[in-house]
Amino acid sequence: MISLRKITDSEDKDFQKLMELYQEAFPEEERRDLAQLGAMLQAEQRMSFNAVECDGSLAGLFVYWDFGTFYYLEHLAVYPDMRNKKIGQQVLDWIKGNLQGLRLLEVERAETEMAIRRVHYYERNGYRVLDDAYMQPPYRQGGEDYPLWLMGNHSDADLAAKVEVLKEAVYYRGREK
Repeated sequence: MISLRKITDSEDKDFQKLMELYQEAFPEEERRDLAQLGAMLQAEQRMSFNAVECDGSLAGLFVYWDFGTFYYLEHLAVYPDMRNKKIGQQVLDWIKGNLQGLRLLEVERAETEMAIRRVHYYERNGYRVLDDAYMQPPYRQGGEDYPLWLMGNHSDADLAAKVEVLKEAVYYRGREK
């Protein structure tokens, strides 16, 4: 059984351990600078950086944003030695039970076998591709937009406005577009 523990301090020992997983699980264009992430733990109230624990052991990380009218699921990663224990599925079940309403996530385009499997996994869990021409803004100043797919648990008439809110908070906050 999993539990989530919100981390609010970059000095937290589990945060330090999870940074290695964060760097291994996500390519540079899909993650922020570690110092920036650490500073955001307390400063950004809409962001929840969570340690995922399974039976008392650190199993992975899950980061999401609460925008009041919708959620953005930013990062989910499980340590390789903790895989095949349905931890990711348990996190998705937790999300479904606790984050009501529209939930958005970005996923690599289905161009490789692993990306295809990931898209199908999210589809089996109630998500669908809402925008297959989505461009993720860069996490870093001077970076370039990165092509991804935007998935969600349902469509929304106000999706474009919500995506702009997401981009402003997650990618542009504190810097020029």
